[in-house]
This record gives sequence, structure tokens and C-alpha cells, in this order.
Amino acid sequence: MKIKFVDKPTPIDELLVEKRKCKSVLYTSKLKFTGVRGFDVYNISHEFTFAGLEWIAGRVEKRNSEISGVRIFQKDKDEIFHITDNSFSLMQDPFVTFIDNEIVLGGTKIEIDSNRKITNWYTTFLKGDKFTNLKLFLQAPDKMKDVRLHKSGKIHLFTRPQGVTGGRGTIGYQSFSDLSEITTEKIAKAKLLTSHFIESEWGGVNQILTLKNGLLGIVGHIAKMTEGDVRHYYGMVFCFDPLTKKSSKIKIICERSDFPTGPAKREDLQDVVFLGGLVRNKKNMATIYTGLSDAEAYEAVIPDPFLEYEE
Repeated sequence: MKIKFVDKPTPIDELLVEKRKCKSVLYTSKLKFTGVRGFDVYNISHEFTFAGLEWIAGRVEKRNSEISGVRIFQKDKDEIFHITDNSFSLMQDPFVTFIDNEIVLGGTKIEIDSNRKITNWYTTFLKGDKFTNLKLFLQAPDKMKDVRLHKSGKIHLFTRPQGVTGGRGTIGYQSFSDLSEITTEKIAKAKLLTSHFIESEWGGVNQILTLKNGLLGIVGHIAKMTEGDVRHYYGMVFCFDPLTKKSSKIKIICERSDFPTGPAKREDLQDVVFLGGLVRNKKNMATIYTGLSDAEAYEAVIPDPFLEYEE
């Protein structure tokens, strides 16, 4: 099937009609964590293999606070994730990739004042050959979340400016030959893509995959606000051609109602799915890793949403 690239965005309500035509989430399972009594773990990365073991990174914080840290958890044979000593303070919403044989761990770094109020935030990147020696090598401009890197030939950079440049949140893109070329200033100047979100909606990239045809499979979120500042977040994917800078139409692959009912951090966050990542499996299936309502972490099995872009 020839991929249809689009020039304008489709509203969330229309995307949901298409998504709900068939069952997209086939199986769900709440992730189990140890060593976090009194804290929630949510907005996780995808599960990844490193040094021959299975891991996941998660945002850890108390229910009544947004002052959080990122912890690395190791998975055992019983599908339980055990907390490790690898801790990254004042960080939210972690993600993981591998570039040049090193692990790259990123997340939203937060700055707080003497009253423990968040005063600033930005995406930060650390890299190294093991968890214990990860070093800061790059950070995004102030107030910019959801910046992601991926190596597939070139280094692909996706950004998410807000405000005067990006409105509620727009995706930008730039490519580089080497990590050393990327600076905070260049992140700020990435070319904005205009085919993803209507003016009243927003979203961002959470993970980047290389497809069999060399195109990029994008895993992310799309969101809107309704009366009373109630947030609605959905997991989505699309295909991106780095040569033409064109994207396929966004496809919503999961929403909060696909998962069991559960707690929410606040009333306005009940309808939130934050899709941290996706792992493609055998038999045309994929596993997604999500935060729910800023309070829980789940995995789910879905039909592989990227197969249609490889046909």
C-alpha cells in the first residue's frame, strides 16, 4: 500500500471515530513495581534490553506532588520490576534510546524554588555505557518538553515548542550527522511541521522507530482541553519521511477507556494516557507502555500499527 502523506491535521474527534471502528487494545496488564511504597510510578519508558537484562524507566512521585524523580527498574522472571539504585532526581517522563553503543536516557528536568514550587522545565539528555556513569550532554530550551533523538543513518531530532513559536505544542524536526552537532540553540530552531494538530490541540513525540523501508515510525501523544481545563490525552502513531519531511495522518491507537478504571492524580487528569513507548513483537503484534491518569503504569498488546506503512 502506498503511504498517503497529508498536508493538514485532522481533529481528535474525527481520529477517535476511526479508532473506535475496531478493537485496538487486545490485552492490558498493570505493571508491578517494588521499592516504591507511598509513591506512584507512571509515565514509563518502553521496556528495553541492556546488559542482557530487561529494564524500564519510570516517573516516581507522591500522589499529592509533582516533585518527581526517575528510577530504573529491573524486570525479573515473574514480570515484576524491582527498583535499583539508579536514580535521577527532579526529572519526569523518562525515555530511552541507544546511539553509538551507548544508552541515552532523557526526561523532563524540573527546577524548583525554596517552597518546592516548579519554576522551570526542559528536556535533558544523559548518555554512557552503563547506568552508573550517565553524563549530561544536551538540554532543550527552557519550557520545552518531549524532545526526542534517534539514530538511523543520521541523528533525527524531534522537538515540541510551545508559546509564540509552537502554540499549544507543535512538533519540529531537524537532522544531524553526529550528536556533537546538536545544541540548545539548534533545538530551538528546528523546522516546525504543520500537519499534526489543529490550533486548539497539541501533542508530541515520545519514541522514534526505524521501519523496514527506512522511514520513521513515530510514537507519541495527542491532546485537547475541554471546559474546566479538563485534559484528554491519547496515544498515537504516524509515519514520517525524513527526506521529504512529510507525515502520514495521525492514528490514535489507545485511549483511557481501553484500560481498567483506576485512580487519578487529579480530577482533570482522569482521561489521560501518556504513551511512553512501543515494542514491535512477532505475529504482527506490538506492546505499548503507558502512564494512566498520572497515577499508574500499564502495558497493553495491540496489532502492530506500523505494518501498514511497510507494505
